[in-house]
Amino acid sequence: MLKHLRRSFRDSFIGIKSYWIPALKIFIPFCIITGLLIGSYDERAVLEISTFGYGWFTSERLYFIASLLHKYADFIIFNGFLGLCFFLAGKIRNNPFLIRIATTLLVSGIISGIGVQIIKLSSGRPRPPLVQRGEAHAWQFSGPTLKAKWRSYPSGHSATAATACTVVAIAFPRLIPLSILIAALVGISRIAYNYHYPTDVIHGLAYGCMIGYLCSWKLLKIRKRSGNKSPPIPAANG
Repeated sequence: MLKHLRRSFRDSFIGIKSYWIPALKIFIPFCIITGLLIGSYDERAVLEISTFGYGWFTSERLYFIASLLHKYADFIIFNGFLGLCFFLAGKIRNNPFLIRIATTLLVSGIISGIGVQIIKLSSGRPRPPLVQRGEAHAWQFSGPTLKAKWRSYPSGHSATAATACTVVAIAFPRLIPLSILIAALVGISRIAYNYHYPTDVIHGLAYGCMIGYLCSWKLLKIRKRSGNKSPPIPAANG
C-alpha cells in the first residue's frame, strides 16, 4: 500500500509539473467562455430549478437525488470509500492496478481539495442565499475570506466528484458514461440545494477533470501499455 501511495504521489506531481501549463491553457479559456455565455443566467437558473420538470425527472425527484448527494457525495465517499473498495478488490484479486487506482483516488482527492479551497478562500464569491437576500451581488468577488457564505466559487463537491470520476474513467473507459452522469448529478444537486450557481458547478467540474487527468496520466499509460484492457494486471508494477 505505501509503495503504491508513494508512486501515486510521485506520478501526480510529475503529471502536474509536466502538463500544468497545457492544462491551464484549456481550463482558463473554458472558464472565461462559459462564464461569459451562461454567467448572466446564474441567478435565474438557481430560482427556476425548483420548478424543473421533464418527464419522469421532476423537481421532487431532483431534490430527492440532490438530498442524497448533498449528504454523501464528498471526499469521504469518492476518495475514501471508493478508494478503499478498489484497494480491497486489488488485494483479493492480487491486482496491483486496482491498488494503484485506490491510491490515485486518495492522492488526487487531496490535491484537488487543497487547490479548490485555495481558490474558494481567495475569490470570496457569495453563495446564492446572500444574493437572494440582497446582501451581495452574484458576481461580487470580495477577495480572501474565511466565511463559508462567501466561498461559493468553485463548487468543491463538484470538483471532488469530477476528480474521482475522471480517475475511474481513465482506468476503465467503459465507465465514462456512468462517470459523467454521477459527476453531473453531484453538480446539479449543489445548484438544487441553493449552495452554488451553475458557473460554480461547471468550473468545479472542469477543475476536477483537470486535476484527475493530471494525477492519472500514469494509469492511462499503464492501460495503453497493456493493450487498452481494464484492468491491466501485469503492467501495474511499473
